[in-house]
Amino acid sequence: MSHVIIGTAGHVDHGKTALIKALTGEDTDRLQEEKDRGISIELGFAPFKLPSGRLAGVVDVPGHERFIHNMLAGIGGIDLVLLVVDVTEGVMPQTREHVDIMELLQIKRGIVVLTKADMAEDADWLDLVEEEVRDALAGTFLADAPYHRVSAMTGAGLDELLVCIDRLTGELPARDVAAPLRLPVDRVFSITGFGTIVTGTLLAGSIHSGMNVEVMPLGERVRVRQIQVHGSLAPEAVAGQRAAVNLPGVDKDSLPRGSVLAAPGSLTTTYMMDARLQLLPGAPRAIKNMTRIHIYLSTGRSVGRVFLLDSEELQPGDKALVQFRLEKPLVAQGGDRFIIRSYSPMTTIGGGMVLDASSVKHKRFKKEILERLAELEKGDAAAPLLQRIRRESAVAAGVLEKQSGLAPETLVALLERLVEENKVVKVGNLLVDAFALAQWRSRILETLHDYHAVYPLAVGMSRALLRSALPKDVPQKIYDYLLTTLVEQQEVAERDGLVALKNHHPAPGPEEATQIEKIALLYLEGGFTPPALREVAEKVNISPEQAETLAAYLAWSGILVRLDEQLALHTAHFQRAKQILCDHFQEEKTLTAAVFRDKLGTTRKFVLPLLETFDRLKWTRRLGDERVPWRLDINNCGEVE
Repeated sequence: MSHVIIGTAGHVDHGKTALIKALTGEDTDRLQEEKDRGISIELGFAPFKLPSGRLAGVVDVPGHERFIHNMLAGIGGIDLVLLVVDVTEGVMPQTREHVDIMELLQIKRGIVVLTKADMAEDADWLDLVEEEVRDALAGTFLADAPYHRVSAMTGAGLDELLVCIDRLTGELPARDVAAPLRLPVDRVFSITGFGTIVTGTLLAGSIHSGMNVEVMPLGERVRVRQIQVHGSLAPEAVAGQRAAVNLPGVDKDSLPRGSVLAAPGSLTTTYMMDARLQLLPGAPRAIKNMTRIHIYLSTGRSVGRVFLLDSEELQPGDKALVQFRLEKPLVAQGGDRFIIRSYSPMTTIGGGMVLDASSVKHKRFKKEILERLAELEKGDAAAPLLQRIRRESAVAAGVLEKQSGLAPETLVALLERLVEENKVVKVGNLLVDAFALAQWRSRILETLHDYHAVYPLAVGMSRALLRSALPKDVPQKIYDYLLTTLVEQQEVAERDGLVALKNHHPAPGPEEATQIEKIALLYLEGGFTPPALREVAEKVNISPEQAETLAAYLAWSGILVRLDEQLALHTAHFQRAKQILCDHFQEEKTLTAAVFRDKLGTTRKFVLPLLETFDRLKWTRRLGDERVPWRLDINNCGEVE
């Protein structure tokens, strides 16, 4: 692993800061108050050159119980922890609380460092202390951790500890550099001439000078001026590194600890999030529904209430599905770990994992909600994608790329898997829920079936009318895809903008047959100046809707050719117009509307829709005010298809 963050943990005054100074040469206590009192109050940071040549970052946390909120702001981004225990005191309250916190945050690797070894009475005393610590850590992630006895004062044991740190950090998995940027802010200050500076550990992605980032929850987009990594200017910083980022033009007071620098559009600010909450066995009491708590997530913190989704109350040592309803928003993603502390007095009582960071209010004990959260809890990276697609029915691939928190290659692989499993259908750049798509498909077929039952003579429904059978938020692209698919599968037929079931055959009754004969005669007599549909309705004494239905039937029967919504030609006249077109192009290379109007003996009102119909049929192609033959065999005009 090229980039790693090492953190400290342990009780106050057990020698964490002294140990880091002995290892790195850096004093992480930067406040005068810390130096005066001899204890760490704020987070401290230092670069750490490892024997292998790798440059690690160190986060030194305060151990005093009054500053546990500062400890929580720094501990979440570490890869390897150094649990520091003073051999003259052994396991103390903050030793246990820090271990509980790291367990809940699921920090995987650590080293137990027994400090002030030079002050031990003898080797037997050190053995007794180590045995006590091992007993206290039994069953935790540090149960099998290596132990090192050191003295920051004399340097005893430091070389061996360095070798161990180097080895373990080399075994850690790399963070996702290709994922969207996420940098939680743990420190904010300003420098005259530069403006606001924020520091933090990159949890994912990368950041470079000149890059536009979104500051959450502020919601502003800012251009990065400069970046420092371990105190030196750098063109970029990547996941697993600590960085100081210069953000000119932003007031430092609008960027408190808990803010996040993110790839624009990749994260959301939330007042509600669903989670699996585990209450510590040592919690003083059960959590009842709507209990008020403090919640800590990455470098952010908020007060909120615990809404129990699957239980009446949560007992110490038990787990529950919950929804946090926050008083101040946090920036979160599914999979984030968090800690909760009791509202008053403030003690660490539990923690867990965010399952859905973009939640809405739920009802308790609702089966579908609990099943959905249980699916998310299984840890399948495709589950959040599928649930979002199902929730919204269709999501643009670009939106998922921004907001999934996944590297592009990972996202593509997961979506391809969902497509292969027939859970998602790709329609252009949209990912569509396969179940919803099947429902919409059925809705179209049912609507056509009902329409044919009510209007047996109608050739079909207009595309626009059929579109209204689907929910308004269904994109046009999906509607077009469904119709195209149904035509390809020979479920429906489409002609002249009308859609019908494939097996539908209009059947006029006696009265309608008489009306059809009259209409056909009107068009035959009309020649190249045919009546408009509204004129047909008046002359046959029927409604405009009936006239449209009967004209559509005549077009379907091949008796009429529709030119536009109001005009049509009898097929005999349309065939004659085609022949005149062919004859013209045997003598001339181009054709104008005026010339064709004169050849037909009609008016511009009729000739323009006719020429546009020729264009649609690709017999002609328009070039300015003229037309030229395109896919027209001028030597063989034949019958109109």
